[in-house]
Amino acid sequence: MAVDPVVLDYENAEVRRSDYESLKPEGWLTGEIINFYWTYLERREFRQEPAVLFLGTYTAYRISNAESAAVTDSISAQLSDELKQHQVILIPLNHRSHWSLLVYCRLTRTFYHYDSISRHNRDFAERAAGRFLRVLEPRVKEGFYFKSMQTPQQNNDYDCGIYVLAIAEELARRFINNKRKKSSTSRARAGRAPEPAHHAKTMKPSDAAAHHAERCRESHHHDSRQEQRRTHSVPPVARTPLPHTGSSAAAAPPPGRAVASDLLMPRFGRPFAGFYSPFTPSYHHPSEFLPIEPLLKGGGSGSGGGGDEELVGGGSSAGAAAARSREERQRMEEAMMDRAGLPRDFWLVTVEDIEYPHCMRRRIRSLVADLQRQQARVRAH
Repeated sequence: MAVDPVVLDYENAEVRRSDYESLKPEGWLTGEIINFYWTYLERREFRQEPAVLFLGTYTAYRISNAESAAVTDSISAQLSDELKQHQVILIPLNHRSHWSLLVYCRLTRTFYHYDSISRHNRDFAERAAGRFLRVLEPRVKEGFYFKSMQTPQQNNDYDCGIYVLAIAEELARRFINNKRKKSSTSRARAGRAPEPAHHAKTMKPSDAAAHHAERCRESHHHDSRQEQRRTHSVPPVARTPLPHTGSSAAAAPPPGRAVASDLLMPRFGRPFAGFYSPFTPSYHHPSEFLPIEPLLKGGGSGSGGGGDEELVGGGSSAGAAAARSREERQRMEEAMMDRAGLPRDFWLVTVEDIEYPHCMRRRIRSLVADLQRQQARVRAH
């Protein structure tokens, strides 16, 4: 009997016993669980939405730790056709055993970094962003923007992977909903009736305990919809119910659609190992990667939660210079967001926007069990 048997083979993502165990309370989420959930979202939830890509953990690790531009150029040549169709790329970063989320938006040419332990992965994410840009935008000859976002913070040392999943799913739904809303508005202006929108469930005011219980009850069913942000009127993408048949057509993506499980390390000819091993990267050719534009470097708001404005020195003159820098950065960012057709607070994720970590763990465990039962029924017939 296998020491670590496969409990679920879903598309190209394998969930082994150890991966499933990592979903239990206080478990450290494995890369395979992230790949599994990425694949589920792409093939079931967002399979008609090619604007968003969930990049696989193996490919993300290989690019973020590339030793030279030759490595990133080789990866770009292999994946360019699959990557160029996406407007938002969600990237799981792992550095020194800690997961964080890097998001690249082509519309603003900006990397947004979400770290649930303040600045733990920030320096690494900045360096990784240059490598990802060379893969994602091989023809771009200018620098890029990087923004360290104020992020919901974990209060333990094991929930970082869950925060990556929750924040990525929220941002994907939000971007797709915003895109649908703009498309619907354009059709209405052109004299055509817009497609009916899904009705969003409005969150009722309640105290923290009642709110917590309600969120847990809703998250127990994997076909429940994500709570809509109170500050946005965009209707949420409805969750796709799990099919009760074994039809492969129900799960297959449209032709030409890239999926996370197809963008994994086996494409590069060797298996991946060492997510939990201490890793000290070697950056031999920093000049080969594009620089970070200073105006959005940093750019978080407030204190704590990962936001970190870069202040200049001390004293009144330095304070005035820092204020001017912040104002200039704010004006430029607002102009970029307006041109992209995104609300100015679009990339802000608060604790109210995402699912509670322990509820999400339970929901994904239930999802794995449901898919197991479906596959068993298919085999039985």
